[in-house]
Amino acid sequence: MRKSPQPPGKKNDHSGEVAALLAAARAVLENRAFADAARAVLGACKTILGADAGLVVAADGKGFDVTLLDSGSLELSSATGLPAPLRRLSARASKGRTVFANDLSKSTAKRSPPGRRAIPESALLAPIIIAGDVAGLLGLINKPRGFSAGDCELAEVFAEMIAVAMLRYEAEQRAQTVADALREATVALTRSLDRETVLTTLLDRLRRMVPFDRASVMLVEEASRVSVRAVFDGDRVVPLTPEVRPEFDPTDHPIVHGILTTGAAVLIPDVRAHPEWSLPTDRSSEASWMGIPLFARGEVAGLVSLSKREPGYFNDEHVRLAEAMSSQASVAVENAVLFEQMQASTVRMQALSRRLVEVQESERRNIARELHDEAGQVLVSLRYGLRLLEREIDQGGSVTERVAELVQRTDAVIDSLHRLAADLRPVSLDHLGLEAALRQYSRSAGSELGLAVRFKSRGFTSARLPAVVETDLYRVVQEAMTNVVRHARATRVDVLVEHRGDRVMVMVEDDGVGFAPDQVQRGDHFGLLGIRERAEALGGTLAVESAPGAGTTVVVEVPSADPHPDR
Repeated sequence: MRKSPQPPGKKNDHSGEVAALLAAARAVLENRAFADAARAVLGACKTILGADAGLVVAADGKGFDVTLLDSGSLELSSATGLPAPLRRLSARASKGRTVFANDLSKSTAKRSPPGRRAIPESALLAPIIIAGDVAGLLGLINKPRGFSAGDCELAEVFAEMIAVAMLRYEAEQRAQTVADALREATVALTRSLDRETVLTTLLDRLRRMVPFDRASVMLVEEASRVSVRAVFDGDRVVPLTPEVRPEFDPTDHPIVHGILTTGAAVLIPDVRAHPEWSLPTDRSSEASWMGIPLFARGEVAGLVSLSKREPGYFNDEHVRLAEAMSSQASVAVENAVLFEQMQASTVRMQALSRRLVEVQESERRNIARELHDEAGQVLVSLRYGLRLLEREIDQGGSVTERVAELVQRTDAVIDSLHRLAADLRPVSLDHLGLEAALRQYSRSAGSELGLAVRFKSRGFTSARLPAVVETDLYRVVQEAMTNVVRHARATRVDVLVEHRGDRVMVMVEDDGVGFAPDQVQRGDHFGLLGIRERAEALGGTLAVESAPGAGTTVVVEVPSADPHPDR
């Protein structure tokens, strides 16, 4: 049986409700301001339910405050808060369920005057629930013929829309706060090129974003050791001077070692229950902990350690905030490191320049002394002998002995000049190569210096190394041997030169008194400084192993190719 057509205007009884729902959803998505989105949702809810007035209230921990009010024909004001009948109804809704009442006017003795009414007659309150907690209420007031259970279901849909708007607004507010904090931190971090200032600024700014009870910044130092450079001791951020910085081997602490090798953050809810927990700055009062890697020049340069006494305090959001701050600090740390390196290089270059002048003057004095004391005196004696020879020839005497003596003196001059030339640059280095030159130098140095010198070579063929590599490595061995004579008080020296693939290594090891390498690096030890500069100029490395009373080993390893082939 065919249904009769619906009268005009009655084609779809729910079209208005659908349009209102769509408008409310669109408002939530398009409006960044919470008030605008909530106002649109409240208006749509009023339209669909046919309520005279509506409001949105937010929880503040103590109660509910009116944040949005559409009073309709009622004499209501957000400044005066909720009327007493609504306060009683909101106490029930705050438990997380939608409630309504259609007899509110009966509960008060005061009757509303004709026209605008101050006392609601009916009301519906739907909780706005976020993460299981009631964050506010959506209220509808005075509907003709009162509210129903069906109205409750519809009001809950609109309450969820407002919850979404709240969450979006709160997220945007947090994002804006974080962005502002990071921007301010970036400005503060880049104001200084002093590494300690940068690290203390990092902790100070991070504390404004991630609450913590204790914190420290650790950096990777030379020889792959880690030192604590700055700490938050519970009251303030304190930079640590070199004399008091704790220093440790990261391989002794698996968690720290893992962060430094993987570059990934670590979050531990309770370190007391973690089987691998170990940290030099460990405190028995610390429970929740997280470590955030700190980068410089694309490599892990250290980490930030944060702790809280409360177990399970830190969460993934805290990790993200700390990583964002660490990322902002990476550029500042890198700039500070480069500035320190530039300063150190400048100091080294100045020291080397002074040392070069001193060495040049010393060599000039030695050459002048050699020429004056040996060659000069022999030449004077030779000239005197020639005059005697001339006189004896004039007198008709025998000149055989005199000639032999003059030849001997001439040979002495030649030997002296050869020795000076060899000291300046051995001929064998130019004609035979590095291995032969070092072998010859080891023999002569042993006899001249009174040392037992043993020389070994490996991996060398007829192919020659680039001249710059041979010269610098020869000078490295010379300088290392000079250091042995000046400081080591050694009796034995081993010299090893090895060619492996595209690398060349020279090692000089003695049985002398030794020293503390970390103390030497802070002093004016130009010998090791010069060796380091030569190694780095070739793109190589210097390693020094020593200890008081245990001798010294100097190892230089460089590429076998010319680092500057275009020169």
